[in-house]
Amino acid sequence: MNTEKDTLNAVLDCYALHLKGTLSLKRGLIAINHLRSLGKLKINEVAASIPQYIADRGVQPGTLNRELGVLQAALRYAFKQGKIGFLPSIQKLPSPPPRAQFLNEEEVLILLSETKRYPELDTFVRIALMTGQRKEAILTLRWEQVDFKSNLIDFNDRTAPLYHRMKGRGVVPMSSALRSYLKGLARNSEWVISRDGKQVLTIDTSWRKVMKATKFKITPHVLRHTVATQLAQKNVPMTQIARILGHSNTQITERVYAKFSPSFCKDAVEHLSV
Repeated sequence: MNTEKDTLNAVLDCYALHLKGTLSLKRGLIAINHLRSLGKLKINEVAASIPQYIADRGVQPGTLNRELGVLQAALRYAFKQGKIGFLPSIQKLPSPPPRAQFLNEEEVLILLSETKRYPELDTFVRIALMTGQRKEAILTLRWEQVDFKSNLIDFNDRTAPLYHRMKGRGVVPMSSALRSYLKGLARNSEWVISRDGKQVLTIDTSWRKVMKATKFKITPHVLRHTVATQLAQKNVPMTQIARILGHSNTQITERVYAKFSPSFCKDAVEHLSV
């Protein structure tokens, strides 16, 4: 590539090829598809066009920052590969405050009343609500990761090709309810969630149907927030919540969920008086 002649499309094409076979492929390609609106620009024109891109997209700051992050990564990759001669500076929007949308106990019951119509989705939702794990961790869970002897589920699939690039996953003790539930599931596959002996790769269709029936407007990730929020509300220590969620430290846990804990820092402020 020549920085003066080649367009951003060439950089995006190069980066799309780089993403093939990675966990970032799907989300990366979605962002790249939107970034194609800048594709005809020369590399030295990209930075100055970002404010207009932001105005034209008209989406939430978090979405914009993810797309600009992909743009930044694509340019950085092209620069390291010697495809472009300089690295434009891409300015992101200020990070929005962390969101912790969650379901209350009544909403959880409403959700479960609808998911029972879809067996695989129902299994997914129940495991999610009893472990707080991410969608991908649950859908890829194998029976060999469920240890009834030690009463633990290790959601880290260390046999996966891209294990080192996976987001944090927890090693979660089984509650009596979860243990009983898993014991009652059929084992006609190596996967905990399966259909006709095959792994269930997506729950998107059935999830959309349940969202229409319940009139909820949430993603499956909200189940993870629900678990963490419920634990915080019951004064479970932040260190334990972080371990269950698979956070590497308690900083992100405290930043998002501490406000839900009635006792968080309560003892400390008792020392303050005037």
